[in-house]
Amino acid sequence: MEKREYIIGFDSERLGYGSVVLANPYKLGIPKEVTVVLGPNGSGKTTLGTILEKGRYAYGNRLRFAKEGMKVKMLSFTDIHALSGMEVQYYEQRLEATMNDLVPTVADVMGDKINSREWDSLTGTLGLKDVADKKVNYLSSGELRKLLMINALIGVPDVLVLDNPYIGLDAGSRVEFDETIKKIVAAGVSVVMLLCDGADIPEYAHAVIVMDNCVISSLATDKKEIDSLRADAVDVGFDSGTLPHPTSQTGKMADHEVTFEIRKGHVRYGAREILRDIDWCVRHGECWSLTGPNGSGKSLLLSLICADNPQAYANDITLFDRKRGSGESIWEIKDSIGYVSPEMQLYFRSTSSVLDIVVQGMRNSLNKFKAASEEEKSEALIWLELLGISHIEERRFSELSSGEQRLVLVARALIKQPPLLVLDEPLHGLDSNRKQRVKSIIDALVSRNGSSLIFVTHYTSEIPSCVTHTKTLVKI
Repeated sequence: MEKREYIIGFDSERLGYGSVVLANPYKLGIPKEVTVVLGPNGSGKTTLGTILEKGRYAYGNRLRFAKEGMKVKMLSFTDIHALSGMEVQYYEQRLEATMNDLVPTVADVMGDKINSREWDSLTGTLGLKDVADKKVNYLSSGELRKLLMINALIGVPDVLVLDNPYIGLDAGSRVEFDETIKKIVAAGVSVVMLLCDGADIPEYAHAVIVMDNCVISSLATDKKEIDSLRADAVDVGFDSGTLPHPTSQTGKMADHEVTFEIRKGHVRYGAREILRDIDWCVRHGECWSLTGPNGSGKSLLLSLICADNPQAYANDITLFDRKRGSGESIWEIKDSIGYVSPEMQLYFRSTSSVLDIVVQGMRNSLNKFKAASEEEKSEALIWLELLGISHIEERRFSELSSGEQRLVLVARALIKQPPLLVLDEPLHGLDSNRKQRVKSIIDALVSRNGSSLIFVTHYTSEIPSCVTHTKTLVKI
């Protein structure tokens, strides 16, 4: 493809932002319409997107734009903080009543945009018609992504860069998203999608840039070439014998019959009812998938299980054979659950190294932040190696790509090897090989330890083979 066809051309063989430097030996650029940037976790995709948005004159970068003053907007999941102006110190805080008085609604955040024709059109297309009065911290991860995209599109950028846009979207929302992308491309906006799994490459993509190890290595524009990049993940050859055995510090509630039960469960915020008459029992050793469309309350139901939501006391809940509110310790419950979720990642705050964050997963809640022993560090390193991220052990959480952050939180949840694993979209944002690896580890853990599992995903292909039960929620 000739350079004149690039909407953004790269005239330098090296591109940089922050501490990351990308090699561009062939001086490839961004074609018009829909371009996918494909690469495994940590390959430099997010850095490339950041360079497109705000690094055009930094670090010696030489970028050439198809027209003067071209507006580039990049969206990632964490942009909700900048949009709402809301930060929390710990992820459970988003559910506290005292904090909710200060949390803006969607209408507060969007301001005059909510009265525009573009808002009506985009919310109708993406299924967000009923969220104007909803507090931002109660939006599902899929709803958050839709809101971010609507906010950007009302601003009419020339180029829209989307970092893993399919994460958190149910099947119906993916169709709506794709139709929206087609419409904005037809209106003259070029779109760049940063993807880590070739299976997510949309059929309407015009080009795919391949990245690996911070190198922009190739550009595919032929349909057959693009189709070949959608190939399934290779067998990672995982050996379950490499899994460490549980330590004496892991969950104390392994001897029980009922892991979790809720009867006539309900959650309401003001006039908004999110869960109604939920009956569900997970017995010791059972493995469940939890499904339902965006906004159906999956994450809120999990917050009742994990002792994060104060409304648990207004519900009839049993955890590890003990009725909730009968004098049990919240910390004892948390120490017996390995939990990861998009909300945890969004609100996770830590200045510790990756290695220390994973070590904290082994600790009980009252001892999380004491200095790590050499034995703990050695065990944490085993888990980082199992997940293919041992090379980032000394980095800080905020410095990682979204996929690397997800892997760190997965390692932090699995290292505990607790009697209950609650994994909310643990594979979203991971490249195909790491998805296969995490699924294999989950299967091996629950098989060996007899753990109960609640696994949330919108895609059946992500469900581990150990799952034999399904609970489906509907949106009220």
